[in-house]
Amino acid sequence: MNKKVVLASAMALMALSSPVAARPATVTQDVAASPKPATDILSRMFIWWNQAFKTPGAYTAENFSKFFTPDATLVLEGRTVISGVDGWAKHFQRIQSGGGEVEIVVPFKEVFEKDGLIYNYHVIRSRRGGKAACSLAAGHAVVKDGKIASIVLVRSELDPAKGPMDPQCWTN
Repeated sequence: MNKKVVLASAMALMALSSPVAARPATVTQDVAASPKPATDILSRMFIWWNQAFKTPGAYTAENFSKFFTPDATLVLEGRTVISGVDGWAKHFQRIQSGGGEVEIVVPFKEVFEKDGLIYNYHVIRSRRGGKAACSLAAGHAVVKDGKIASIVLVRSELDPAKGPMDPQCWTN
């Protein structure tokens, strides 16, 4: 299935399902005007993750275990890319060692919890080799016993040549 169709469907479902959504999410929404609280385990994990990216040696299985179940998975575009906290640590150690900057923007554009799931819509921004990149991501996390058991996301890279960039994106 086309990633843009999946992303659009996920965003629409989140906007319609959200009991806290006062208005539909849009690409140009000003997060500073109506930030969502960053109190859920997924938001707290990404706050840690952002700082850990800047801290060599911080991506350890022990640190991921503070947020994830031992067998936690990451599914991107329908494909499981990480299994277990050791896998989380190794995956992000590899990305961190590649240099550059990566940040998950928190608070998320949209986030809400329902029935053990945390639905989210957020910006991923990066710089590598002097070039900025930006993506929108939407999906959900499965929470078991207060920890993340799985994160499932679809992402769509934004291209400034094809339309406006989200205001949360880095441009240089």
